[in-house]
Amino acid sequence: MVRILLFDYDGVLVDSLDIFMNHFIAACQNEGFSQIHDKSSFLGLFNKNLYESMLEIGMGLEDILHIVHQVRDGLLKDQHKLSLFPGIQKTIRRLAEENKLFVVTSNESNVVDAFLKSQNVSDFIGIYGSDKGGSKVNKILSIKQQFPNGDFYYIGDTIGDIDEGRKAEVSTVAVTWGWHDSSLLAAKKPDYLIEAPPDLIGLFD
Repeated sequence: MVRILLFDYDGVLVDSLDIFMNHFIAACQNEGFSQIHDKSSFLGLFNKNLYESMLEIGMGLEDILHIVHQVRDGLLKDQHKLSLFPGIQKTIRRLAEENKLFVVTSNESNVVDAFLKSQNVSDFIGIYGSDKGGSKVNKILSIKQQFPNGDFYYIGDTIGDIDEGRKAEVSTVAVTWGWHDSSLLAAKKPDYLIEAPPDLIGLFD
């Protein structure tokens, strides 16, 4: 049975919290949504699917599109300020030897692709970003259709990631070096809780 590892991007592969958050909050302010104004209100959006959270606080589809585009432009401009988490590049290359790897993210595919290429990371078969839909569940299900006999794992750093992985009926792996803290993740009872990137190799060896 082929094993399929589905990685979130921000908070799992790349250390982007401050830069992403600053651009996101600025975009929300520009569009008149002042309730997203600090780290707590920002991270609260990731207690479930980001786009569902944005709709729930009163954003329309056009508002969301404007915010997404502003964040995309900001991330592309500040790409040089981002970095992979220590140990991630080596971990990804090792895992790609015996597994099929994808990125499933709320970020835009071209932002992710540009950064990974700049870091010489070419181990992912595909990148499923916001341009392929807002729901991570639907994106995971789309990949599952390609590998009907696959053994699937979604690797994320927020409780929203864990919920979406469960809804897509894949095993969930929470990592503690990302955006939500370990106690919040542990309370969600993911299938696996991982504390450092190299531990992923041990999990899947």
